Amino acid sequence: MEEIDTVNLVAHHVQRWRFRDRSGILPAGRIVLRVTEDEKQWWRFECCRIEGGMYCISGSAWSDFVGPRVHARLTLYAKQYGENFNRVRVRTG
Repeated sequence: MEEIDTVNLVAHHVQRWRFRDRSGILPAGRIVLRVTEDEKQWWRFECCRIEGGMYCISGSAWSDFVGPRVHARLTLYAKQYGENFNRVRVRTG
């Protein structure tokens, strides 16, 4: 798994998180990220590419996810199957 990006979550991240894809794996345009912490519970986050090669995750599912995790360190990891981007794993703590 390749690291996409890492953030220390703070209150303003409940609305959205702007980040740079360090792995270079995320496609342009709007996508839905399937995200898991433990392979048991999954979330679907709205993500889109914005100016300057940055990405933004937002939406109600994101807000619900981040709210109880404010002050946690979050890392997104890319997981690929074949050549298609498929899902993201997140680690908090």
